Amino acid sequence: KPSAALYMFPRLDPKVYPIEDDRQFFMQVLRETRVMLVQGSGFNHADNQHFRIVFLPHEDDLREAIGRIAKFLERYRTRFA
Repeated sequence: KPSAALYMFPRLDPKVYPIEDDRQFFMQVLRETRVMLVQGSGFNHADNQHFRIVFLPHEDDLREAIGRIAKFLERYRTRFA
């Protein structure tokens, strides 16, 4: 049983990812990738460009999840560029 966790709180460039509603955006991420991320507004962050990743899962699971997120973001850039 883990006694601690490590988090990362990356920011998406608003020029590349024009997100108006971060909650809706990350629900779309969940629906399309089956990877759950928590949007910055869930932590009272002022802008809507941040999200949280937890580094608790096994390394292989993290690689898979990050790969899915990367593919989603690539498709998003293509759609909204």
